[in-house]
Amino acid sequence: MFYPLKFNHLYIEKIWGGTRLNNYRDDLPPGKIGESWDVSAQSENQSVVKNGKLAGKTLGQLVEMYPVQLLGDAVTAEEFPLLLKIIDAQAQLSIQVHPDDEYAANYPGEAGKTEAWYIIDAEEDAYLIIGTSDCSESEFKKAIQNEEISEYVNKVKVKKGDVFFIKAGLLHAIGPGIMLAEIQQSSDTTYRVYDYGRGRELHLGKAMDVIDFKLQARKRQGLKIANSDYDYSYYCLNDKFALDILDIRTEYKASGDRDRFYIMTVVEGKGKISWANGELDLLETDSVLIPAYADEFTISGALKIMKSYVPDLEKNRKNILQVIE
Repeated sequence: MFYPLKFNHLYIEKIWGGTRLNNYRDDLPPGKIGESWDVSAQSENQSVVKNGKLAGKTLGQLVEMYPVQLLGDAVTAEEFPLLLKIIDAQAQLSIQVHPDDEYAANYPGEAGKTEAWYIIDAEEDAYLIIGTSDCSESEFKKAIQNEEISEYVNKVKVKKGDVFFIKAGLLHAIGPGIMLAEIQQSSDTTYRVYDYGRGRELHLGKAMDVIDFKLQARKRQGLKIANSDYDYSYYCLNDKFALDILDIRTEYKASGDRDRFYIMTVVEGKGKISWANGELDLLETDSVLIPAYADEFTISGALKIMKSYVPDLEKNRKNILQVIE
């Protein structure tokens, strides 16, 4: 019964959004689409299953109906813990920061948010803002008041295939001309610091509470394990999620983990995922959810997959140590 799940796309218009997703999909509505929420159990943006016997069910309903079979024996969350988005930034996003779980717990309705980005496409000279540039809290506050914030933020040029980990407390913004896949805690809590005069609400008090001026940008290098049919690389590992990259040349065979679910997102190329009773085309920017109790499946083709999941930290570290020892 448990098979790879594909969901209907949930598109969200943003003032900074664009039309780049039209190059990958044929179901976009008109307007500046900034975000596609592709695996989500957020109350107002629930993913709905598109394929198979469970079609029409929301992700939240599936968690209620099959908590262990979907999430896994080792994932004890009462709600689906992750959120997968595709972001198309035609214009600069606000400079912002997210709180950690401890700080967010002080404010009903808010939740902590740590995230990671995989750059799917980027125009020449595209950049991210990540971290502050060697300044104190008082200097940064003054720069905001004087609208001189650009002098105190760290701009990082990016290209297709780059991966960044955005820890709660790290100041950040996505620059124009970038499309990326984002895996994050299932939270929409954002504190805006600066918004280029667009008139939206700022959250300077909370933002200054949570910005960690010691955190700095660092592109992830990854640790690659080469196999005959595919390469497997570890990129991010923390207590909220892990991000690995599968670079498949021919095929990759696996089955449900039993301990945890996986989100598989195509970040380059195309192929198919097949199992005993079905198959799905996998195109660039597509995501599928592999339930913990899913049977064996095969991903075939020439494609690169971003694999996201809630890890067993000790198990992952042992796997990595086995590679480098």
